[in-house]
Amino acid sequence: MTADFIQTAVSKSAKRTFNAYFTDPADYDAIISEITGVTNPLGLASVELGKQTYKTLVGYYDSTTSKLNGQVQATAFTRAEYNAAIAALIGSADLKTAYGNGSTAQASEIDTEATWNVRISCVLGADSFQISLNRDSMTVSGYADDATLAAVDTWADTKPDLN
Repeated sequence: MTADFIQTAVSKSAKRTFNAYFTDPADYDAIISEITGVTNPLGLASVELGKQTYKTLVGYYDSTTSKLNGQVQATAFTRAEYNAAIAALIGSADLKTAYGNGSTAQASEIDTEATWNVRISCVLGADSFQISLNRDSMTVSGYADDATLAAVDTWADTKPDLN
């Protein structure tokens, strides 16, 4: 006789795609701080900042033609590490020389290639779920109670950056 699986929970997921992606790290970080703050707007019984991943490309451009000669990807697991990596790559004389085609390349972050993802574990009432905030979208996953999604949706409607 084989054992059968018995459903023990219902887990739902919903995604909100923003009209425009975050361009200002301070605005993005403010949303995270608001959710994870002591007086969080959702009335969460428990909230924990989880995995953070920040990625971008730094491009090196020919000083004369402005042609992209090369790029280096930076990946970090905190905002501070991300900012430090970008500054180091943009300020690297060795990389500017290597990609300069005989002169010194100009370097800058390729903003359209940047991705930011922060996961937040939450408990609202008896419902445990995760919020995943990206530059262009927010996903609520693992919730069972539709009231959980309604609470997050109502709060997100009040935030221009999340619409």
